[in-house]
This record gives sequence, C-alpha cells and structure tokens, in this order.
Amino acid sequence: MRQAGVELLEELTQTAAIGPFDAARHLRRFVQARERFAAFLTTNRPEAVILVDFGDFNLPIVAPLAKRSGCQVLYYVSPQIWAWGQFRLRWVKRYVDRMIVFFKFEEAFYQHANVPVTWVGHPLVETAKASGTREQLQQALGVNPWRVTVGLLPGSREQEIARHLPLLLSAAERIAWHMPGVQFLVPKAPHAPARMFEPLQAARGIDVLICNNRIYDCLTVMDATVVASGTATVEAALFEVPMVVIYRTSIPTYLAARAVVKVPHIAMVNLIAGNAAVPELIQHRATPHRIARELVSLLRSDERKAAMRKKLREVKERLGPPGAVERAARVVLHELAR
Repeated sequence: MRQAGVELLEELTQTAAIGPFDAARHLRRFVQARERFAAFLTTNRPEAVILVDFGDFNLPIVAPLAKRSGCQVLYYVSPQIWAWGQFRLRWVKRYVDRMIVFFKFEEAFYQHANVPVTWVGHPLVETAKASGTREQLQQALGVNPWRVTVGLLPGSREQEIARHLPLLLSAAERIAWHMPGVQFLVPKAPHAPARMFEPLQAARGIDVLICNNRIYDCLTVMDATVVASGTATVEAALFEVPMVVIYRTSIPTYLAARAVVKVPHIAMVNLIAGNAAVPELIQHRATPHRIARELVSLLRSDERKAAMRKKLREVKERLGPPGAVERAARVVLHELAR
C-alpha cells in the first residue's frame, strides 16, 4: 500500500499474530491505532473507508468509527468469519455496506446471511507469475534438473517459521533417507529474519537451497512441497505443485480454535475445492515421520500426483479469471456513485 502511494497512519503489519493470546501482546499498539484513526476521521471526513482483512481489529473498532462518521464502509479481503467467529456477522450487518470477496464460497456465505456481497476473484491469478521457464529457473536458482526437488514452505510470520522450520528440517532428513539424491528448496519471505534459516545451512545429510523473495520461481521448479497452511497453499495450487499441508500453533490457540472452527478443512486449497484435495497434517498429527511418509508416498506415485494436479487445476478455475483488482476497484467506484 505504501508503494502504491498510500499514507500509512500506523504500521500494523508489525503486530501480526497467531491467535488471541499472541495478539494480546499488542493491545497498547491497537489502542493507539484506534485513537489515531478517530482523529483522522474528525479532521479529514473521507467519503468511504475500505477495510482490508484483519477482522479482529477492523470489525469491532474501525468499522463503527467509520460508520458513525458518515462514511461508506466497504470490506475487501474478507476475514475468515465463515470458518470461526460467526458472531462477528453482527458487526458486518451493522457497519459494512458491501463485502468484496476472493472466493465463491464466501459469496454464498454472505448471501445466505443477507449481506451485500460481490465476488471479484483472486488477484493471485494475475500476479503469481514466474520470471522464466522451468529450465531457465533451474539454472538460475542452482537446482539440479536431474534430481527430485522438494519445497519447504514454513510460512512468512516469525512465529510460524519458528514452529515449522525445525519440523520441516527433521522431515527433510527422513525424506532424504528414503529418497537419496533429493534436493530441497526454501523460499524466504523478504521480511523474514535471515538468522531463522541458519539451521538449514548447517544441516547435514540434506541438500538445501534458500532463495530470497522468489517464491513463484521456486514453485515453478518444485516436484512437490510441504507447505504451512495459508496463502502459500493457493500459490502452490496456481503452479499445480502437489503438496502436503501442515500447521502447528500454541496449545492454547489450538484448543481455542478447535472449540470454534466450523469448517471441515484447514487448508484454503481444500476449502476452495470442497473436498480433501491435498492431505492436511495439523498440530499433533504434524510429525516429521508423518510428513515424510505422506510426501514420499506422493512422490513415488505418478497416478496420485496426476490426480492431485487435476484437482489443483479445478481449484485454479474456481479462483476466477484475471482482473480481480480491477473488478474490486469498479465495485468501490460503483458504491460511491450510488
């Protein structure tokens, strides 16, 4: 947003958290952000406010302030109300004039709740592009084209990397034992601290390449990947990379999620597909042994890989055609014109 010319009143990406217990550490920062936004509304009086994701802050705090100031309130990138926290629908109905959503199932969810909604598709369909062909990128990344290449995607947040990277490293050692000659590729998010990836460089018995900020190039050359649940599963689906999805969080957050989550799958790819298109190993089931077993089984079965790629192509089709951002902009302009 800053690169696009937006003036940021508060840099809230630094408060990225997993679960309510972790988020509580940033309570003072959230209070300051609320006060700053309230002051901005008083002096600037915008005609519209576009909320982006971050439902735990935007719905109870930002949306009421904006609505009381007479602003049109539009919501782009829906928070996962449909998965948990459906009590937050009351805030959507009261304060949001229109939801602008990525996924078809989100459109159906809000239509059922009588909330004005427009499905625009996913912007990654247009933006997730590699910088070259598979052969060109194998050479550029230093990947041996004659060896099996497995991706390790631990997530982008520091908490996710801290929990998942040791797990993936241990799984990689088992995969390499079962499939000698396999090589591993780890795309590093641009803001992820380099120190967190040092254990990979010191690992013995496995061949690991770390690539800075080149996830789409990396996905192009992967034969399969182990990926932390999140947007990366959608990115892998767009490149039709067979995958095993994993996720671990703190015990309190996991237990809290178990109590409120209402969907049958965790991975976004499976939610879009409407079935178990890819295997999920969550919390206590995400062990090095299980991860290695699932991935080795997948790599050794051409039939299973082909079936999974077919399902991933169906997921791609459900993400909509290119032009999602343009369609979202038109929705905003239409709402303002009304």
